[in-house]
Amino acid sequence: MKKLFLLLLLLPLLAYGEQALPWLHIYRNDVNFHSIKAAQIDSITHKLYEDESLDSMIVNGKENRLSVPLANIERCAVGTNVPTVYITIPASPDLTELYDKELYLDAMISIDGNGVVDDLEPTAVSIKGRGNSTWSYAKKPYRLKFDKKIAICGLAKAKSYALIANYIDCTLMRNAVALKMGQLLEMPYTNHCQPIRVYFNGIFKGAYFITEKIGITGASVDIDEESGILFEMDTNFDEDYKFTSMYYSLPMMVKDPDLSEIAELKGVTPQSLLETWGDDFEAFESKVSQGEDLSTSLDMESLVNYMLVYNVCGNREPAWPKSVYLYKASLDDVYHFGPIWDFDWGFTYNDGVEGKAPSLPLMDLSNWEKRGASFFIQLFSRPEFRTLYQEKLDNFKQNLLPTLLEYMDEYADEIEPSAIENGVVWAPEEGRTEGSFYFRENVDKLKDWIIDRVEYISNHPNFGLYE
Repeated sequence: MKKLFLLLLLLPLLAYGEQALPWLHIYRNDVNFHSIKAAQIDSITHKLYEDESLDSMIVNGKENRLSVPLANIERCAVGTNVPTVYITIPASPDLTELYDKELYLDAMISIDGNGVVDDLEPTAVSIKGRGNSTWSYAKKPYRLKFDKKIAICGLAKAKSYALIANYIDCTLMRNAVALKMGQLLEMPYTNHCQPIRVYFNGIFKGAYFITEKIGITGASVDIDEESGILFEMDTNFDEDYKFTSMYYSLPMMVKDPDLSEIAELKGVTPQSLLETWGDDFEAFESKVSQGEDLSTSLDMESLVNYMLVYNVCGNREPAWPKSVYLYKASLDDVYHFGPIWDFDWGFTYNDGVEGKAPSLPLMDLSNWEKRGASFFIQLFSRPEFRTLYQEKLDNFKQNLLPTLLEYMDEYADEIEPSAIENGVVWAPEEGRTEGSFYFRENVDKLKDWIIDRVEYISNHPNFGLYE
């Protein structure tokens, strides 16, 4: 029996020569994990003892030697791994983490694409922290900024990118699932993402994904910054140019462009531009409040798609509102909702805990602070919204949901080794995250939750958007 077990253990290793950049993944049953690039392995041997509990597999690497008790090995697999991003701070080689989300530091970045994306030779970049609530977590999110546009990790050329930590997400795929849903609905300017592993000054920081920075750029919201606007509704209210709207007291911020730069080009003041756009939004908001026709003010399909994503994903942040984006290409354009963003708090995770039921309405009016709820519920009650929402929901359930679930399986296969590795580095934190070590179990729960959520929405008189 022992020989048979050893043979089955070794069979996957015979495939080394059949893959471009294979890794040996050693899955363990003792809350540990190892991923080793095949090119770094010199030999694999086994050491057997009379006491079988001591039997071990020895991986002799070019740089170190790994000994793993056979009793602790659940399975071995040879397969791919996600790209690895290396970030170093030459001026501060002993720095273990960023502690400032405002100050950019000079850095170098290189990427081992692992056959998934193109490699990147060491390149100068600036790095700082990013995020609002996510910045307070132990695992930090980052922002990268290059001197000129550059294409990395298969994304479109851009100067800035965001590294999303997904710290509280025990599946590491909530954001990816939401973005995929936006793409299936053909929502303009939906972000893309590439899962990666990150090293910071030689310290392994775990599994991340890299995505576009939201803004008015060719890689994100591709409109003319001299004529258009990208608003963000967010209670953090921390942008330079902002106002509180007249009818619903919404926290409106100008995400892009930089009004000071545009004002200089136009020969006006930034405040006058802010007032122009503020008046424009409040004219739209007045129509919402008074129940007037919105056909010349709002792209209703964009709102329906936007809220279908947030509803299926159980992301209740628009109720506050937080991280809600909408844009106009010009003053003569209509408002479009999007891009979708930030789904850490959603799905199985809500109100700061895992295991939330899929039968929570997206919005309610029980908390007076939730100014977004009043605004959006007014929109949700319109006949034209409800008719189009029903059509979109039916199509999603019948035609797009199976594709989304298939994507989740494919994405899970892609990130499983890095997700479990991440779960070793970032153990569960009580009251905040369950960690990603029990990855497959968590993915199965997420899939079941989405299926149940769609059923709840389908059978609810107001689509689960509000009571």
